[in-house]
Amino acid sequence: MKLCLKPTIIPFKLDGQVVLRFNGQYAKIPDLHGAVWEFIKALDGRTAFEELITQVADRYPAVDQDEIRSVAQDLIKYRLVESPDAFETTSLSDNDRIRFSRNIDFFGSMAAVGENKFTHQEKLRTARVCVLGCGGLGTHILFDLVALGVHHLTILDFDTIELSNLNRQILYKETDVGMPKVATARRRLLEFNSHLDITAHETRLQSAQDVAGIVRGHDIVICVADKPANYMADWLNEACVEQGVPFISGGLDVRRSVFYSVVPGSSGCGACWLTSARNKSSLVNSVSTMAKQHDITYEHPGPALVTLVAVTAGMMVSETVKIITGCQPPQLTNKLKEFTFDDLDVSVAEVWQQNPDCTVCGHLANAQRMRQAETV
Repeated sequence: MKLCLKPTIIPFKLDGQVVLRFNGQYAKIPDLHGAVWEFIKALDGRTAFEELITQVADRYPAVDQDEIRSVAQDLIKYRLVESPDAFETTSLSDNDRIRFSRNIDFFGSMAAVGENKFTHQEKLRTARVCVLGCGGLGTHILFDLVALGVHHLTILDFDTIELSNLNRQILYKETDVGMPKVATARRRLLEFNSHLDITAHETRLQSAQDVAGIVRGHDIVICVADKPANYMADWLNEACVEQGVPFISGGLDVRRSVFYSVVPGSSGCGACWLTSARNKSSLVNSVSTMAKQHDITYEHPGPALVTLVAVTAGMMVSETVKIITGCQPPQLTNKLKEFTFDDLDVSVAEVWQQNPDCTVCGHLANAQRMRQAETV
């Protein structure tokens, strides 16, 4: 096997040891004779590592081959090296390999030897992503998705651009005031990457059936639509669970923002969360029930600071990357996380579990339990 040190690793030669710095961590390797340093510097992807071990050991008689081989095995175990042979096959164009090279090395930092680090970028390119809402969070999320290399987008909004939007809605300019958000967002994204495939819907969602018609056939949905305030979350949850489409939702609440994700069949859904919250607190039960019965929400537009928007968008898009690529497990399922401006802290605000009696996703929970029982 031919190996090279990952480009995300920085080696240092110190007295009696080699130090490898990566991801804010340090790996220290004893090296009394300098053989380890020579071996690591020779990892260029052109020579099989067993051959390198022999070559280095021949020059350092005081060092046993097994010592160097042990170092090589640890480098493989802790994913500090990669094999160029694994990168020979990719569907990415030369343009994409250059444009998204920083992404590719980021994914490569997590990859095991033999894994193709281009695979995650390929998944981003082929994923069909639906974004509901082209406001503050929506514009940040859309720009992030396109910068990541997401190619197929469906976007939806019914609103027009107002001057007060420009404190946070980064896809729009002063000359866009009065223009439809969704059409302007589409045009601006195509200016950033002319090869995108964007379907735009300028419409107002009025039911779970409306949502289902939009999200059907997508790999993931990101919902940052906030109207109608007391129904959107329920419609989204019902539609995505019915269609089996994972979704991420979030929004701002004065000086904090909140965000969570649902993977139908694997996690609890939004209805599981609401049932759990109502069972834990009579106040939550009373307030949430009254808000929905009487459609109570802010009388005036809520405050929105761009710093909360930017952090929240980053969290939601990071979860999107995990779900689409599988590079790491999702981190926002069965929990509501919050970012608070007051202390700049990201923490878990609420937790819940998949409810087998849930009227929305209970049939999926029961089917999953049956599958697990069959494998025991």
